[in-house]
Amino acid sequence: MVLMTTPADTPKDQIRILVVDDHPNTATTLARALSQLGPVVDVISATSGHEALEKVKTHGVDILFTDMIMPEMTGLELIEKMNNHPAGRPAYTYLVTAYDVPGLKVTAQRLKVNEVIVKPVRPERICQIATNAIEEMKLSTRPVRNIAVGKKKFKILVADDRPDNITLLTRYLEYEGYQHIAARDGLEALDKVRDELPDLVLLDVNMPHKDGFTVLEEIRADVAVAHIPVIILTAARLDPSDVQSGLNLGADDYVTKPFDRHELMARIRTKLRVKEAEDVIRRRNRELNLLPEIGKELSARTDIKDLANVLLKRTVETLGALQGNMIILGSENEVQQNYQFSLSVVESADSPMTIPERLLKHINESHQGLIIEDAHNDPLWQTDQQDVNIHSVVIAPLHGRKDLLGLLILTHEQESYFNLDHLLLLQAIASQAAIAIENARLYTNVAQEQKRLAAVLQHAAEAILMFDEQGRLSLLNPEGEKLFTDFKANINQVLPAGHGYDAFIQLLEDARLSHVAISGEALWPDQRTFVALITPIEDGGQVAILHDVTHFKDLERVKNEFIATASHDLKNPITTIAGFSMLLGHAGTLNEQQQDFVDRIQNAAQTMTELVQNMMSLAQMDLEATAKHEPMEMGKFLAETAHEIIPQAKIKEQKLSVLPLTEIIHIDGEPLQMRQLFRNLIGNAIKYTPKGGEVTLTAKIMDTQALIEIKDNGYGIPASDLPFIFDRFYRVRSGKNKEEEGNGLGLAIVKSIIEQHNGQISVESEPQKGTSFSLSFPILFNQAAAI
Repeated sequence: MVLMTTPADTPKDQIRILVVDDHPNTATTLARALSQLGPVVDVISATSGHEALEKVKTHGVDILFTDMIMPEMTGLELIEKMNNHPAGRPAYTYLVTAYDVPGLKVTAQRLKVNEVIVKPVRPERICQIATNAIEEMKLSTRPVRNIAVGKKKFKILVADDRPDNITLLTRYLEYEGYQHIAARDGLEALDKVRDELPDLVLLDVNMPHKDGFTVLEEIRADVAVAHIPVIILTAARLDPSDVQSGLNLGADDYVTKPFDRHELMARIRTKLRVKEAEDVIRRRNRELNLLPEIGKELSARTDIKDLANVLLKRTVETLGALQGNMIILGSENEVQQNYQFSLSVVESADSPMTIPERLLKHINESHQGLIIEDAHNDPLWQTDQQDVNIHSVVIAPLHGRKDLLGLLILTHEQESYFNLDHLLLLQAIASQAAIAIENARLYTNVAQEQKRLAAVLQHAAEAILMFDEQGRLSLLNPEGEKLFTDFKANINQVLPAGHGYDAFIQLLEDARLSHVAISGEALWPDQRTFVALITPIEDGGQVAILHDVTHFKDLERVKNEFIATASHDLKNPITTIAGFSMLLGHAGTLNEQQQDFVDRIQNAAQTMTELVQNMMSLAQMDLEATAKHEPMEMGKFLAETAHEIIPQAKIKEQKLSVLPLTEIIHIDGEPLQMRQLFRNLIGNAIKYTPKGGEVTLTAKIMDTQALIEIKDNGYGIPASDLPFIFDRFYRVRSGKNKEEEGNGLGLAIVKSIIEQHNGQISVESEPQKGTSFSLSFPILFNQAAAI
């Protein structure tokens, strides 16, 4: 028994009542109704748990009425805090809820709640409950009642205007173990039905104010009480038409007086069994109605700890569990995180719950939850750290799209507490929780990726721009903003043409049409040069990365100018050396050793001359020196070039074959460069083909292209060297190739010349079988070619 202190500002004989409901109208209405009980009561109302605690922080209350579902703090949490109030806990506590879910009354009992009241509830009933509590308080020193644990006793309303009939019927009902209440007219019967919510009504027909048929009709019209079975019990309305009218109005049975007691009790038991089954269905429906609410709460959470808070609190309260755990598993089914809820405290458990491997294996194989009725003896639950307070367990798996995310575990101190209804509801909640967990993880991953991407964009040295499928700018990093100095690049707008960015805009258009990544140079209005890589993305847009190569371009230009100048300056001394070495023989007779020295000087001078000439050619091309292009008749040009090189082939006893074109075609070319190109290719074929070999020059027309092939049966090129043979100063250093002299510039010059003529070149080679170079040039159709 708990004695409460009396606050100084409240008379000693006055009862203090606290009413809490998150709907202001409801709280005000109940407070006003309770105030009608007279000066004996002092009523306080609040619309939240925090407001209620603030209003009574200095003195306690005698009677507490609180709604269950409220924001920030549930009714159970408020009751627990009031039980620990410095002034003492309330003598009587009542929890009002819209959902009669399994386990709620057990949780309420654990918190010493006197009664769980299921909505809808009229203010008159609240007043009656308060009146009864006040009367009991007058007879004792504020006792705290416990809810009896056991089978529910049915409550039956007897509505009859004759007191002797009420006395007789209530005696029968008491003998059968039923609770009973009475009403003596139609109006009182309706009030008792709505306030007391009896399990069955025995309804007389002829009563004052409203007859039984009218009462029945109003009961069936009221959604809150329409489900209550009604047995009409009458001695006056015996006509079959009356019976038919009563049954049509919704009576579950029609019994005429005088009646057989045993038959009436049998009919009552039958109707109560049906109602009990229907109550289970209705309760199940109410439980299912909880799922959308829980799902809505979970979907709003993106933090797993916050999600666990809501989930465990609602499931423990709903199912009346002692404790709840949400176990998050890692990739190897190890316990990664253990969130625990006990009464109203959610926290990460200090010592993670040990999950037996056999239990995880069972759930992984069955993909179903399970109930452990005796945790101390069930082999699936045996662990080294057995909790003596846990006697029954219900487990629901949290299955993700691919694997097991974790477990939702509720425990209870009573054996065989959990049943199939608990498991089914918990599994339904776990399904929603699994979706919410995956969504929370996805949100976290996306947020982390966004942070990483933002960091990359913020600190990247290159300018990064993103365009949508209409070519509008959708993103640019700080370096990208620095690109545009003459105007501000605005998001959701296209880059304007005619401002000096046309080359870059053309690259974007080419990439959009080709649907492949392309790269190219773009000259900016301020004379900066950028290498742009344009990559298409899935939604039809593009990402452009621009690297400023202006400095490297300047260095390359200086280098090329130096090479061109140095090569030109070297040419005269080398020519002088070569010329005077030839004059040495005219100055006098040379002996054999002297002649050998002269030959060596002349060979070295010739090699230096070729190297200088090649370097000058490359430098001029790199400097983009203007070349004079003109129409060239390819058949005649190839024949002349081959004729010039025939002496080289004869020295090595090789056969040089030319398969001429059958038509007269022209290409747009620079004759000196084209002659150097074919001299290099045919010369290489002769150089790297052994004595007695064969070199073939073939030309043909395909569509709008002139195709030329230079093929030999020489030493060939290894596959590992093929990707690099057009690089400057690269030479093949294997097999017979390394025995031939060269500077590695010939093929680099060939590639540069072909690019300047909008042509293409490819190579195929096999060691010891030979090499084939294939070239293509666009045909120039003009009047001369048409003739």
